[in-house]
Formats: sequence, structure tokens, C-alpha cells
Amino acid sequence: MSNGSTPLWDLFNEVSLVQGDKPAIIQNATGESLSYSKLRCKAVEFSEVLNLLPYKAIVIVGEPDLNLLPIVLSAAQLGISCVPLSDSGPIEALKELIFMLPVDCLVLSTLNLPSLKEEKRLRIPSLNCYSFVSTGRLSNQQVSVPYLVTHSSGSTGRPKPIAINQATKITRTQQSIRLFGVKPSDVILSVSPLHHSLGQRHFFLAVLTGATLVKAHPFRVDKWIDAVRTYRPSLAIPVATHLKILKKSILSTPHLLESFRLLVTSSAPAEPEFKKQILDSASFDFWEIYGMTETACATAIRYSFGVDTAHLGLAIAGTEIRISGDGVGEIEVKSDCLCDGYWGQDERWFTSLTPDGFFKSGDLGKLNQDGNLIYLGRANESFQTAGLMVNPLDVEKVVLEIQDVTDCVAYPIPNPVFENVVGLIVASMHSVNAQEIAKHCRSRLPKHMWPIRISLVSELPKLTSGKVDRLACRNSN
Repeated sequence: MSNGSTPLWDLFNEVSLVQGDKPAIIQNATGESLSYSKLRCKAVEFSEVLNLLPYKAIVIVGEPDLNLLPIVLSAAQLGISCVPLSDSGPIEALKELIFMLPVDCLVLSTLNLPSLKEEKRLRIPSLNCYSFVSTGRLSNQQVSVPYLVTHSSGSTGRPKPIAINQATKITRTQQSIRLFGVKPSDVILSVSPLHHSLGQRHFFLAVLTGATLVKAHPFRVDKWIDAVRTYRPSLAIPVATHLKILKKSILSTPHLLESFRLLVTSSAPAEPEFKKQILDSASFDFWEIYGMTETACATAIRYSFGVDTAHLGLAIAGTEIRISGDGVGEIEVKSDCLCDGYWGQDERWFTSLTPDGFFKSGDLGKLNQDGNLIYLGRANESFQTAGLMVNPLDVEKVVLEIQDVTDCVAYPIPNPVFENVVGLIVASMHSVNAQEIAKHCRSRLPKHMWPIRISLVSELPKLTSGKVDRLACRNSN
């Protein structure tokens, strides 16, 4: 355990002493808040308790409330791991993730997780939640521990335990501070959960600069609008799916975002036409970033009138981007913000890198003549029909041109003659029908991309990060 002097804790401690009684974190749902002084005091209290226990990792199941959130900083002070996990999935999947951790851990949860190996329940007075100890599957007290372990969504495969050391977290936070000019006067609005890298980015942007964080998770349009009107945020980094859902409110209420100085869309490219519509009415800086949990930001672009909104900009300082193959291929990223591997899964991490240290993103893309990145979708989501390649993103862009369509997912349906045909699940607000969608697709797409099956829903299934759950869309049809 640390003696209390670790890089991240030292930075936070310095900020908290300067900011004093200023609100550090506000919970939108309740209006409760923690000042910087109180946040530091509660973190120290947790550290004193945790320092008496032999566990090298803290697992937080579900979204921590303001009482529990300071424990993230306690982990920084003690030099142990913090592992936030979603509580929305199956219990067995959650238990599997816990048992994959290579050290003994303290698990904090309001859930009843039955049949944990060597379960030993604790009652810690300073923790207002159900808590117990679980012994890791590969107990090894000599193993080095990262500061944060962020699991990928697992929507297309096994979740990856992405490891981030304190120095890496500081470098990543400083990258965003420089990009977006974050200052103590900022009010940062976050609707992303702590187990998602974007929720962590919002948290550390606030506590390492002295800004105020407004937590408005889980995302709901009315709650988001209430938070904007009540706390007048100056900065937010929503995922593109949230922006799509907010599209009608943003475009119909010109003054809704007047408090913002900067809005950043992330996680999946927003539609070019929607970005143009925001620019037409925006009085703030509008950015888009591309990256992944393993790399942090890889590109960033500040859109302005006359700028092509179809691309994602150039590689930022400290980052290189290239395309494997000739012209169109997998996007590969080398970055000084690269994560510190997959915890306990070294071989899996090494196979995700090229021999010269570029991370293989799994995304398809190309670079235009100016070196700007153009995103073309996930490599493992493309499929063939009648010997021709279908990129779902190409189909989805055309469907999203229809006025009342809010979102959609194209996917393959196995077919004995053509190998696959195109299926489509569409979320719409009003009276769009399948015939209209089919007619539009036939006028704008080559024949092999015409959807054969079209399903209409009011809302697409979402991951806890807010992104569309593409696997669930496919399985529901």
C-alpha cells in the first residue's frame, strides 16, 4: 500500500485545498453535492479503513452515489486498483468478471451476488452499502496493480479489462484539458456511468482542474434538460447516441444550450447533416473526437462553418494514425495515452498490437487527401451478400436521411442463396412505415444493400454507456 503520496492523489489534494468549499460534484437527481473539502475528507476516511484490509483492488458494482464516489480517490491515495462494473447485466456474467481479476478484491455492491467463492461479508460503518470480500480466481499478491480497470462493453465478444495506471490517467486528463481548455470555472455535465471511460473522463476533468461535475446518470431527455437549465453547464462530452436522442429538443429550442462554451460528441461519429444543423444554431464550440478506451482521443476536430463534417479530423499531438492495407482498411493508432494493457490477459493485449506498437482498433476507415480520418464502421460488422460487401454504416446513413427516423441498425440475415441479405431495425418518432423506408433505400442504395426485412421500434436497445447495443438489435430479429 502507498504512504499516501501518489501522483494522482497529490494533484487532487492540491486542487482540493485551493477550491475548498466550492462544489466538486452535484447529483442532479437529488440536488445533493460534495464540496472539494468534503470530497477530500471522505476519501481520507475511506483510505484509513481500506489501509487496514489486505485487498489490492476495490470493485464497485453499479453507479456509486455521492457517499461512495470518494472511494475512487481513496484508491489513488493508497495505490490500489479501482474496478467499476455495471450492475445491469446477468449476475453470472458479473461474477465471471470479478473472478477474472488476478488479485483478491473488496466488492462493494447493493446487489445480492450469491455463491461467490470464499465469500466473507463485512460491515464497514463508513460504507453505506452492502459489502463483502471475494477472493480472486488467480490470487497473486505479487502482481502489479493498475489504478483503473475499465471493461469494454462486451457487445461483440468477451469484455476486455483495460488497465490504466495513475501516470497514464494523468496524461489522458491533461490531453483533454489542453484540447478543450478546461478551467476551474467550468461546470461539466456527465450522463455517462462511472464504469464507462467517458464517465471517468468527466470525473477526472473536474477533480484535477477544480471544475464542478454535475452527474445526471442515467440519461433521460427531461432530466438532461432540467440539469442544463438548473446548473447551466459550460462543457459536456455526450456519446453520439445521446445527441441523436436530444436532436429534436436541441434544434427546436435555440436557447437551450446557451450556457455551453463547448460541446463534444464522441464514441461513434454523429451524422454529418445533424452536425451541420447544430453549427447553424450554435453559439458554442462544437467538437468531435474519435478514439477508444485503449487509446483515449486519437483525433479531434473543432467544426466551423464551411468545414467538411463528414471526417473526424487529424491525429492530435502525441498520436499517430494509419490505415492497414491500401486505401480502406483497419484504423491503427499509436499514442502516448495508450492504456497499460489488459489486466491479467497479457497475450490478448499483445495480439491487439502490431509489431511496431500500433493498436488495432477493429474499425474500418480511410484518410482523405489532407490526412483527415473518415470512419467507415466496425470491421467485424461488414458482411457479404451475393459476393458483394455490405458495410452497415453505408445503409444506416441513407436511412437516417428520412426525417422522422431517430436511429437504425443494419445487420446480416443468413440466406441459403445469397449467403446473407440485409436486415434493418429502425427507431422512429412518428408515422414512418416500412414501405417508405424500403422505397427510400431503393432510390439511394445499390441493389445488394436493399433491406429485405425492416422492423420498426420506438427505441433501440442501449448499452449502459448510452451507445446502441448492436448485438441485441440483431438478436431481437
